Amino acid sequence: MHRFINKFIIISLPVLILLFTVNYFGDAGKIFDSEYEKEMAEILMNGSYVTNISNYDERVFQKELINRMNNAPEILILGSSRTMLINSTYFPNQTFFNNSVSGASIEDLIALFQIYKERNILPRKLIIGIDPWLLNENNGQTRWKSLEYFYNKYNKKADFSLAKNSSYKYSELFSLSYFQASIKALPKLFSGTSEPIATQEKYNETNTKLSDGSLVYRADYRNATQNVINSKIDGYIAGNIYSIENFETISDDIWTEFQDFIATLRKEHISIEFFLSPYAPIVYDKIAKEYSNVLQTESLIINFANDKGIKVNGSFNPYNLQFDETYFYDGMHCKEKGIQEILKGQIK
Repeated sequence: MHRFINKFIIISLPVLILLFTVNYFGDAGKIFDSEYEKEMAEILMNGSYVTNISNYDERVFQKELINRMNNAPEILILGSSRTMLINSTYFPNQTFFNNSVSGASIEDLIALFQIYKERNILPRKLIIGIDPWLLNENNGQTRWKSLEYFYNKYNKKADFSLAKNSSYKYSELFSLSYFQASIKALPKLFSGTSEPIATQEKYNETNTKLSDGSLVYRADYRNATQNVINSKIDGYIAGNIYSIENFETISDDIWTEFQDFIATLRKEHISIEFFLSPYAPIVYDKIAKEYSNVLQTESLIINFANDKGIKVNGSFNPYNLQFDETYFYDGMHCKEKGIQEILKGQIK
């Protein structure tokens, strides 16, 4: 038995060391590089755009941005990647910032609001991106845990330390999936080409964050032909649809938490609007047939907004907006021309 244990240790130890080394130094998600998001935030707060960015912790980045703000934006966007393209040009003569994060959940909305509240720089108006998975307790979204401290503080839960809050990430040190992503990141690390770059150019080869927090897609995504886009749309519905699989029921707990959050915003005298980004038509067709709770989520939100006097921009349903496939980058992300039409009442 002892001989077996010794052999097991001899065999497994090098594997564990390799996993640890590649995951820590390759660090595909930048979860161990605490300076990366700070460097990005410094570039934006100094008035430049930032490009050559990938696989960073978006939540930590947003926290760093908010902590560097001197004044409250008049208009604030909170939402997911489906609202990231909304920029200041839609709101002329008003200060604006977009704090959207990929796969946003109710916890993200609350945590980001809490950071603004603690800084005492609350906006005059908040536009909330309403996503189809918002009320799905099985949405699989866990990235909000980077901001768990602020979510807990909002809810007056146990006052976890920031160090404890970030401890979940260390499980990735021995993750095989993180290893697969991190080993691909090593060449850029060794060549020194993985650092964020300040630029005055809006359109670049890689994704670019503008100084108002909004996103501009990388060149190949922006310039894709309609045939390529149609292939992306087809691929989107070929497998599981993002964050709405296992959407078995509207979560009463999340719905209550959302309503309470809106009530809190109103107590702070913040004007509220909702933004619903559409799916591409054939994606919506599948959702209408197979994911009825997405449609119920929209109905619930619209009825709630009507009752509370909250303006609703857009719809999950592209047919309501008369959007065809040319309005989309892929199955779930609307192009700028679509955003402009949805927000045309804002642009004067």
